[in-house]
Amino acid sequence: MRQHASESARLSRRQFLVGGGVLLGAAATGLPTMAQAQGRRGEIIAGVSERALTLDPANHYSISATSVLRHIYDPLVDVTNDSKFVPALAESWRVVNNTTWRFTLRKGVSFHDGSPFNADSVVYSLKRVRDNSKLIKSFVYQDIETVEKDGDYAVNVTTKRPFGSLAAHLTMLGMLPPSAASQEDAFFQKPIGTGPFRFASWTHGDHVVMAANPSYWKPGLPKVEKVTFRFIPELSTRTAALRAGELHVIDRVPPDLVQTLKGSPGVRVLDVPAIETQRWHFQLAKEPVKDVRVRQAISLGIDRNVIIKDFLLGYGRPVVSPIPPGLIGHANLGQKPYDPQKARSILRQAGLRDVSVDWVLMKDLYPKQLEIAQAVAAMLSDVGIKVNIKNLEIATAREHRTAGTYDIFYSGWAHLPHDPDWFLGQWFTRAGAEKLTRYNNPRVEQLIAEGRVPDPKVRQQKYEELQRILWEEEPEIWPYYSVAIYAVSDKLRNFEARRDYYILLSDTSLA
Repeated sequence: MRQHASESARLSRRQFLVGGGVLLGAAATGLPTMAQAQGRRGEIIAGVSERALTLDPANHYSISATSVLRHIYDPLVDVTNDSKFVPALAESWRVVNNTTWRFTLRKGVSFHDGSPFNADSVVYSLKRVRDNSKLIKSFVYQDIETVEKDGDYAVNVTTKRPFGSLAAHLTMLGMLPPSAASQEDAFFQKPIGTGPFRFASWTHGDHVVMAANPSYWKPGLPKVEKVTFRFIPELSTRTAALRAGELHVIDRVPPDLVQTLKGSPGVRVLDVPAIETQRWHFQLAKEPVKDVRVRQAISLGIDRNVIIKDFLLGYGRPVVSPIPPGLIGHANLGQKPYDPQKARSILRQAGLRDVSVDWVLMKDLYPKQLEIAQAVAAMLSDVGIKVNIKNLEIATAREHRTAGTYDIFYSGWAHLPHDPDWFLGQWFTRAGAEKLTRYNNPRVEQLIAEGRVPDPKVRQQKYEELQRILWEEEPEIWPYYSVAIYAVSDKLRNFEARRDYYILLSDTSLA
């Protein structure tokens, strides 16, 4: 392969143009093109539930955006569906000590513009996300002290404190070419990565198109010539497009459509327990929910089993701790009870009457969310709490969340890094929660920091302790663990239903 590549590099411009003419001629005459000769053909079109607002891998926490960006950029470390961390652009890594990591980089990898991937790319990508506090993921990397290259293909990272979850976080950070530094705004309109697909076009709010990277470093990938992600928040539209053959895969299928889709010609339904806990978080700086007694009464007034049985049709699991099963830190703290009489008693003893709360929903994002919210409103009415449901467009709802103009916010949290550190750091540290829930508990923040050591036994112990505190404080309602449901065309081959909701298509083909 190397010899062939070297010979190609010596082709003259005339030879290149002649070769290009041969390829064009082959296409015109029906002879196999290079892509076809490699077995690559067709276009996969995915319909995802959320619009990608940026193509910057360091500046979002959207699952749909992550699915798109994983095709353009490669991370240093990848993660399998069963939460194993495996090499990507880093061939290997090791923990030198509690505060030092060494990454050995893969050689022979190029960005889509032909520039080499090397240690300079890693130094730029990591320093950028650490130093630019405006980037959404920046807070995760604040413990990084230094990022230093050791030759072209090794990088040493030192941290201010132990950072045991670093490898997990790196699964979500695509590596960038250093050339992006001087032109970031323009770069992220037409981004360049080392990923299996090259950016082709982006119609904001509607779709992103990507073409196969013929020089991808993983042999035999990708398996199709083109991938398109369409952003279709409306569940009915997404489902109808799949059944009409306009899409090959959709995410976030509602449970009550499973049987309909299973009965649809050419459609398969796949489900897998997700590493997602549904969480309805309170605005903790705002009356009346800043009062823990109100939060306790709300928790006691919700029958979670009814939600799982009647609205999710069994596609949900009872929550026994904020961190879902399968991740470090999960513990069994017992299910939250349904006790409306005790809820009424708490409110009465506290002298709390005419309690009214605003509940903000991101329209159509989570299956059956409006029906579930209406049912919960009825349950809470029974204990004396009035719920005002505000079903808003996603962007508008998030504006309310940032402004703090809500009492309860309907949300979920898929653990994309397959590690709870991001979730805990985002929602239960003062810096992370400052523009979200305004949560602030120094003891919990200390446990989060102590839980970052590399030793998994220590991490488990710290996470169990902090979850017991959260279980008592009830800063959120945890109604159920999700089940990820996908519907796919029967033409799609080798599609993996991911627990993290990623839609990854580089190893997927069409029949």
